[in-house]
Amino acid sequence: MVLPVAEPWFGVEEVDRGVMMITEPHVARLWRANLYLVEGVAFDLLVDTGMGVGPLRQVVAGLTERPVVVFTTHSHLDHIGGHFEFADCEILVHAAEAGGLARPKGPEGLSYASLPAAKRAEYQAAGFDTSGLMVDAIPSAGYDLAGHRFRGVAAGRLIGEGEVIDMGTRRFEVLHLPGHSPGGIALWDAADGMLIAGDAIYDGILIDSTDDADVGAYRRTMARLRDLPVRVVHGGHKRAFGRGRMVEIVDGYVASRAGGKSPVAGEAGVSF
Repeated sequence: MVLPVAEPWFGVEEVDRGVMMITEPHVARLWRANLYLVEGVAFDLLVDTGMGVGPLRQVVAGLTERPVVVFTTHSHLDHIGGHFEFADCEILVHAAEAGGLARPKGPEGLSYASLPAAKRAEYQAAGFDTSGLMVDAIPSAGYDLAGHRFRGVAAGRLIGEGEVIDMGTRRFEVLHLPGHSPGGIALWDAADGMLIAGDAIYDGILIDSTDDADVGAYRRTMARLRDLPVRVVHGGHKRAFGRGRMVEIVDGYVASRAGGKSPVAGEAGVSF
């Protein structure tokens, strides 16, 4: 299959004061995560790095001249694919996700055919088309789709619940929000009511069927989030939303689990 070249590969949009959202529009919705670059005084904070298909470092360099610190919400593949480009920067991750970051287990290439049959069946049951490629374009002429690999990188610093990242422009508290993954962490700016949530919550059907998910932990995370006085949530997938919508998402998830039903992927982002 001959794919078109998409230049630029990344989409960039200012979504909040001093917050740029970076996306990969040509990555299949199953793998298309939101990345965030938050402006600071001495450094900027890059939240997650996507699939690692196109070169992210040069995009970030075009947005800031300050040093960059990488914040890892969790180690699922669609959030850590570009971390290797920032191996010379400080990389923050929860201890429970450090192993996945250092030794990612991913497909060889960007074809669904490279996934195990059981994994393809899981995605198909959730409503995703797994008959082709994980992208509908390439970032440059001659790009080798079959040669794509997820590369491991060591964490620079382990970080967890209650730690503070003071950027001068914002003061983030780290929240440990397990359930979707064991070491899922988020950034909470209490003064502004802004939550950068990773995959703990986003405006889609929440995923608790992966190998490292924990439904009980997710329910506790939902209860915690329901009490959080957010102004806006910037999630790991989809668009931003406010407190009213957050409560709807939380209550919908809790209700779905109360009846013993397992949410399926639907429109949400899924990782394995």
